[in-house]
Amino acid sequence: MGSTGLTLADLPNIFIMLGALVALFVMLVILLRNMEVIGIVGEGGEARGRAWARSMPPPRVLMQRVHIPFTFKLVENLPVSYSGVECVVSSRVRYWRASWWGAPVRDLHLALWAALPDILACDHLSFEKFGPHEERRVRLATEKPPALGAPPRSRYPLVVVLARDLRDTHRLRPDDTVALVSVVHIRDEQCALPSGVIAQYLKQANGHLSCLKQLYVSGEVGPVGALDAVDALDAVDAMDAGECALCCVCASAPLSRALLPCRHACLCARCLPKLEKCPICRSDITSYFCLRNEEEPHADRKPRLALNRRLLDLFHYH
Repeated sequence: MGSTGLTLADLPNIFIMLGALVALFVMLVILLRNMEVIGIVGEGGEARGRAWARSMPPPRVLMQRVHIPFTFKLVENLPVSYSGVECVVSSRVRYWRASWWGAPVRDLHLALWAALPDILACDHLSFEKFGPHEERRVRLATEKPPALGAPPRSRYPLVVVLARDLRDTHRLRPDDTVALVSVVHIRDEQCALPSGVIAQYLKQANGHLSCLKQLYVSGEVGPVGALDAVDALDAVDAMDAGECALCCVCASAPLSRALLPCRHACLCARCLPKLEKCPICRSDITSYFCLRNEEEPHADRKPRLALNRRLLDLFHYH
């Protein structure tokens, strides 16, 4: 008679089958829990992708520090009108200053792209010569306000040009500043935009023209505020001198990273890779640039492969 019982010879095959079934079950559970990882179902794939993106630091933008010998700013809390624009000017070099009332936009930009001698010889500008000086209060006024018309306008109310003396340009480096051009808006009945400096341009010795952007610096040295390029460089120098503005996340390391595109300078080198949004305005961090000569964190460690990060995410190790 035949026997249907199991023999010892059958046990290895049974164990192999049981092991295969257990492995298949485990793989099925993992796949069901992580279907969003491979983009099959749900919206979790996008969230997982953001988690992977957080493991990669934002790209660094290489910025060049430029020496700006001029400063120009309006005096705060004072009315601005054509009969009187109170401003503060300083210069570390000999320079020429001119005020251009009702400057046509096209003519201004044509003049900006010209060489420094051509700017100083421009027919629209009447320059006055000055020597180096600390901050000095200056009052600009015109007897006949320019006719600007209704918005959108093709003229600026006031343009102030500070340009180096040609006698001081023979030893300049290509990236040195030769002129600072400030565009001032004066509020009127037809344009309710608040009065103030709406744009500043740097003219460099190599012919490049750059538009200055505000940098928002925060830290223990004061509240969050808007600084122009010159003030931002002074703030960084103050940090290097010991007036330390601290990172707003760890509150222990000096802030050294300015975030883009929001331009908030509020993080140190170690906290930056841990965040994907600016802690001040919550906008996405797409890149950054350095304010201090500080080494990147963990420079001596070997970079971790992105595959390792994905494997950890797959098994829910965070």
